[in-house]
Order: sequence, then structure tokens, then C-alpha cells
Amino acid sequence: MSKVAWDYIVPVVLPQDLRGLEPGKLPANLLKAVPGGGKLHWIAACAWTSMVEKAKSEGVELKPTSSGDTYRDYETQKRGFLTRYQLELIPGQSTKTFEGKTWYLKKGMAMLATPGKSQHNLGLAVDVHSASEPKRINWLIANVKEFGFSWEVVPSEPWHIRYVCGNNVPPTVKAWMDANGVVAPAVSTPVAATNKPAKPATPAGVGLHWEWNGAKWIATKNKQTEA
Repeated sequence: MSKVAWDYIVPVVLPQDLRGLEPGKLPANLLKAVPGGGKLHWIAACAWTSMVEKAKSEGVELKPTSSGDTYRDYETQKRGFLTRYQLELIPGQSTKTFEGKTWYLKKGMAMLATPGKSQHNLGLAVDVHSASEPKRINWLIANVKEFGFSWEVVPSEPWHIRYVCGNNVPPTVKAWMDANGVVAPAVSTPVAATNKPAKPATPAGVGLHWEWNGAKWIATKNKQTEA
């Protein structure tokens, strides 16, 4: 593999509907199932699925290493992190900071991002099964850019790719989305608070009925009922 090919690392541009959301706590409507198991952000899922289909047509199988190596929620990321890192000092081992503390990578364990810091928590990353197999890695080197993917850490993590194009969907992926009738999921807009004040107090002996009209409380006199 040439050094030039492995230099293809570009920053991630977030899709607009991910901005402001907490990583690892994405709403279900932004996630879409992908071939081989697991889910990704819906745009990344379309990019991955269209790439999988092209690879298959050219005799290459692409699939995630597991369903947990696509989108990971916060708690899943945290469990994995606590399995691989410990608070007790391990001289010479790499460290990460989490919850204000220094954590040491256990010997023999692969590094893992802290909870909320992984592109998996945004549904943009997928770990490719047996990515370093020569035919597969050469196909990926030749094709990931066309589908909006890039590596993050090379050459140590050839399996880890992320969707990086945000809403600027590559033409090949856009064509696949159009052919498959993919539309953007509805984005729920939080209802603005009304700051509704408390109902005014009614003096004893005064027959008033209070109704909220959406802007203020309106008082009306209670109707007297004949005995």
C-alpha cells in the first residue's frame, strides 16, 4: 500500500441534523439500519449501503466487524471504555481523560475513544471486517472517497472509516438515494416555552372563573344558579 493512499484523512463535516445533539444519544429517527447489522446516521447509512453494493458487484464483500462497530450509544461506549481502561497507574501505557480523571490503557487492549468523543457515537463511523485483507483494502483505497468516507488513524486502523461529507452528499450516493426513494427524516422542533404565569388569586366571596387564552389569564364572572 502506498503512503499517498494512506494519507487520505480529511476532517468530518457534520450533517446539519446532528449539530447540537449529544453524541451517543441520537434520536431513533436519524438512524438507519445497514447491511451486515447495526445502524448509522441516515446519510452515512446511504453512503455505506451504496458502497457495499458497488463492492459486491466487483467481487468484494464489505460488512461491519459487528453491529456494535457502527452507531454506539453512550452507555455502550462507556462499557467498552471501562473494559479497556483503568484508574490504577500502568507505567508506559497511553492515557485518556474521562470524568476529570486519568485512565490507563490495559496491556494488550486496543485504544478506544472516551464516551461521547467517538465518531461511532454520531453514527458516522463503521469498522470494516477484515479490512486489511489485500483485495479489500485496495478496493477501499480506490473507492472510499467516491462515497464520502475517509480514514481517521492510519496505518494502525485500516478498518475504521467515517462519513465526512455532511449534507454535501457525493453524486454517487445522491444517485443511489434518489433511485431508492430516500428522503430526509422529519426533524422535531422543540415547542417553545410559553412562560405561562400562575393563575391569579381570587378573593374570597368573589365569583370569578379564570381561563388562559394563550397569552394571559381572562376573568369571567361565574353564572348564578337559581335555587
